[in-house]
Amino acid sequence: MKNFQNKNKILKALVLTLELLAFALLLYLVFLPIVPATEYKVATYRGTLPESKNIEVVKKDTVKIVNHLPQNKDDISANRLIITKIGVNAPIVESKNSEYGLSLGAWHIPKSANPTKIGNMVLTGHRFKYLPPSNLTFYLFDKLEPGDIVSIIWNQKTYYYKIRETKVVDKTDLSVEAPSDKPIITMYTCTPIYSTEKRLVVIGDLVE
Repeated sequence: MKNFQNKNKILKALVLTLELLAFALLLYLVFLPIVPATEYKVATYRGTLPESKNIEVVKKDTVKIVNHLPQNKDDISANRLIITKIGVNAPIVESKNSEYGLSLGAWHIPKSANPTKIGNMVLTGHRFKYLPPSNLTFYLFDKLEPGDIVSIIWNQKTYYYKIRETKVVDKTDLSVEAPSDKPIITMYTCTPIYSTEKRLVVIGDLVE
């Protein structure tokens, strides 16, 4: 009888533990995705957001980030997309395979330009990967606005682009990848959040 009671207690304890774990997982899934947006709102309210429109300040913040990048030669890519305002610090991945490129950071659309060539440099990234926050994703992409500065590290040199336009287009609209006779950057990701219905597009002009 005692044996049975002991087993029964152990079983109840196990069930309770599993229930608690399931509840904790549910809380994780529900609340973690809103953490980046909440932190952004708090930083905005407190006035502690990184300066994003003053190029000299963005330069200093970019240098700080660059100084802490991995020095490992086997790192994914020495080229980098840095958006200090929304915490993006992602390798720019060169690949013909979109799934591979997007899984590692910001995918450089094949045959699009780069900072050393006049044209349209096109980058795309996941809005989220598994669950945010992640510096590899464009989770807070909707917070970008005209005047914000974006940094591109390319072949060990840093280039800066000033955002001039943000817009939403259909996912089938490839006009945003069209060549340009000026040095510009076009970045896009999925919108609304957790959906692939449309594309949120950010376009910037090379300033330095």
